[in-house]
Amino acid sequence: MRKILFLGVLLGGAALAAGPLALRPGMTGVPDLGAISCGQFVEYHPWGPAGMEQAALTWAQGYMHARSGKTIDEILADQPVDGPDWNFDSLTGHMLDFCRAQPDAMLPEAVQDLWSQLR
Repeated sequence: MRKILFLGVLLGGAALAAGPLALRPGMTGVPDLGAISCGQFVEYHPWGPAGMEQAALTWAQGYMHARSGKTIDEILADQPVDGPDWNFDSLTGHMLDFCRAQPDAMLPEAVQDLWSQLR
């Protein structure tokens, strides 16, 4: 990341063109979780790369931190005691349920829906 930023400074701050994010040869996984549809996420989930569920939740946590400035633990600590019992399975389960119901939506929409349930 520093090399790219440094190069940008050398070029007078000009924007550098970048191609689509792609996996290196021999790597498995999903290169950009923000660019996959809910249908793809549902399809990948049971059969996809190891850690797919964790990767999606980690990606969602980044979104939530950007929105709130809080970690997922802080967000969950602020939830009502009589609300849902949020944990790893229920957080990712919510995204999966959203995606099963709306396969044409994009994964970020499922994360936004989860965020609306946590606020």
